Amino acid sequence: MDERVLVTGASGFIGRAVVAALRERGVLVTAVDREPPDSSWDDGVHVVTGDLAEQETCVAAFETRPTSVVHLAALTSVLRSVDAPMQTFAQNVTITQVLLELARGSGVDRFVLASTNAVVGNVGTSTITADLPLRPLTPYGATKAACEMLLSAYSGSYGMATAALRFTNVYGPGMSHKDSFVPRMMRAALGGTGVRVYGDGKQRRDLVFIDDVVSGVLLALDSSYDGRAIIGSGRSVSVLEMIETVRAVTGCPVPAEHIEAPAGEMPAVVVDITNDLGYQPTVSLEEGLARTWQYFKQQ
Repeated sequence: MDERVLVTGASGFIGRAVVAALRERGVLVTAVDREPPDSSWDDGVHVVTGDLAEQETCVAAFETRPTSVVHLAALTSVLRSVDAPMQTFAQNVTITQVLLELARGSGVDRFVLASTNAVVGNVGTSTITADLPLRPLTPYGATKAACEMLLSAYSGSYGMATAALRFTNVYGPGMSHKDSFVPRMMRAALGGTGVRVYGDGKQRRDLVFIDDVVSGVLLALDSSYDGRAIIGSGRSVSVLEMIETVRAVTGCPVPAEHIEAPAGEMPAVVVDITNDLGYQPTVSLEEGLARTWQYFKQQ
C-alpha cells in the first residue's frame, strides 16, 4: 500500500513546510485545514477544506486511507486559551481524541502531535527536559498535556506509535502572516522602524528553524517514534541577542524600545534536546535569520 500522510493544519506555517517535504519524497498527502490550500500543491496532495470540529471533515480526511497522521492543527494562543478555556479544550483535546480514534479504526500505525514545552509550566531558568513532570499553568499548556496523555494511552492500549514533539519557537520562511517576535523584527527592518522589548530584554528563548522542525517530524514518521521529544535548537539566546543578529544579517538599525513586561513573562526557555529520535538541528540562528530575511524581502 502506498504511504499516505494525513496532515492537519496543513495550510499553516509548519503545515505547508511539512507537506512540501513529504511531496519532495514522493509521499502522498491528505491536507486538512480551514484555510484554502497552498497554490503550490500538486496532484499528490488531496485537499480537505473544513473544520475538524465537524464530523464530515474528519470522515472525509480518513476516507483517503492515510497510513500515518501529523496533527498540527490547534489553538495555539496562550492568551486566548486563558480567555476561552472551553473552546481551547474542544479544539485541542476533543479533536485530538476523535482523530486518534479514527486513526485506530483506519489501521493508522503512526501519529505525530505538535506539542509544546508549556506542558511543564514555568521552571524559571532551569533546563527543560522531556521527562519533567507535567505542570501546565495555562489552559493551552493543559490541553497539550492532555493530548500527550491520550497519545500515551493509544500507544499503550493499541500499539500505535505516538510521538509528541514539543516545538520551541519556530521561525523561518513562510511566516510573514505571523505576529511573533522574529517577523516583527523582520518587518521593522523592512520598514525602517523599531521593535518593543519587554523589560531588559535579557529573557532567553530557544529559536528553531523551520527546516529543523520538519526534519524532526520526518524522523518521527520514519522511525515510528513512540514517546516525547523536544524539537528546538538547543541554544537559548536573549531577546537583545536576537535583535543584534537581525541587525547584522539585515544591515538595518532596528531600534529597541523597552516597555514593562506583562505578568507571566517567562525569564528563560532553556531546553535539553537530547533524545532517542536521532534529531539534531543543523541551522544556526545567524543562517536561519539570514534565510528568513531573504524571504521577507521577496514578499
